[in-house]
Amino acid sequence: PRNQQGIALIADPRNDVHAFMTGLQLAFIRAHNHLVDRLRADGVPDSDLFEDARLALVWHYQWVILHDFLPILVGDELTNTVLTDGPRFYHPEGEPFIPVEFADAAYRYGHSQIKADYQLQKGGPSFAVFPDLAGFRTLAPEHSVDWRLLFDVPGQPSAQRAKPIDGQLPASLIRLPESITGAVEVNAYRSLAARDLQRGQGTGLPSGEAVARALGTTPLTRKELALGDWDSETPLWLYILREAAVQSGGDRLGAVGGRIVAEVLVEIVRQDPESYLSSNPSWRPTLPSHAPGTFKIRDLLVLAD
Repeated sequence: PRNQQGIALIADPRNDVHAFMTGLQLAFIRAHNHLVDRLRADGVPDSDLFEDARLALVWHYQWVILHDFLPILVGDELTNTVLTDGPRFYHPEGEPFIPVEFADAAYRYGHSQIKADYQLQKGGPSFAVFPDLAGFRTLAPEHSVDWRLLFDVPGQPSAQRAKPIDGQLPASLIRLPESITGAVEVNAYRSLAARDLQRGQGTGLPSGEAVARALGTTPLTRKELALGDWDSETPLWLYILREAAVQSGGDRLGAVGGRIVAEVLVEIVRQDPESYLSSNPSWRPTLPSHAPGTFKIRDLLVLAD
C-alpha cells in the first residue's frame, strides 16, 4: 500500500529500497492475510484476528531465523551452541539493543553476496539490482519476484546462488543511483563499500583484529587479509568479509562475524517477551512446509504466492 505521493505505508522505509525488499514486504503482508483467513476459519473472533495472525507470523519468522537462516549463515554448531548455552559476550542491560558491531559491520556481510543481476521470473530477463530494481516506487509487474528462483524448493530447478562472502561488490553497488545516496559531492560516496567503511569509522568501531582478540580467536594474518600495502589493522566490516572467505570459502561467516550475528539474533529473540522462545519454547510451526519436520523461508514465501 502507498499514499498519494507513492510512499509505501510501512514502518521502515528501508523495506522499500529495492524490488527484493518491496517483494518481501508484500510477501509478509500476504502471509499475514493467509493466517487471518485460516484463523477465521478456525473460529477466532474478528476482534482477535489481526493480533493473533500477527503473532503467528512473527513466531514463524523467528523460527525461520533461528532454524533456517542462522544454521546456513554461521553453521549448525555455533547456532546450536548459542541456542543451548546462551551468549558469551552479548549481555544487554535493560532493553535489548542492536550493537554497532552488528549493525555497522557484521550484518553488512550481505552486501558482498549481491550478484550483478538476477532473473526474477521464469523465462524472463535478468535485472541489475541498481538501477533496474531501485525501489521507492510501485513495483512493476516485470519486477515481481518468483521466490522459487531465489530459494530452493523441492521439485523445482535449483535456485540462483548468491555470491560468496568475499569482500567484492558488483559494479551496481559501487555506483549507487542518486535515488539511494541523495546528492553527493564526492563520487566515492556513491560506493556502498566506501559508505560501509565510512559508517564503521564514524561509529568508532574497533578493528577486526581487536574483536578477534577479545573473542579469544586468532586474528587473520596479513597474507590471509590480502590487503596489499595496508599496514594498519583492518576495519571490522572488511575483516569479517575476508574472514568468511578464508575460513569457509565464502559460504558462511567466520569466527568473528558468526559469533556477533548469532549471539545478537538469538538473544534478541530470547529477550522478546512475546517471542516463542520466551512464552512457548516448545512451540513448532503450524503452517505447511515442503519437507515434514522443517519450516524454512521458502515455505513462508511460497505460501504467500
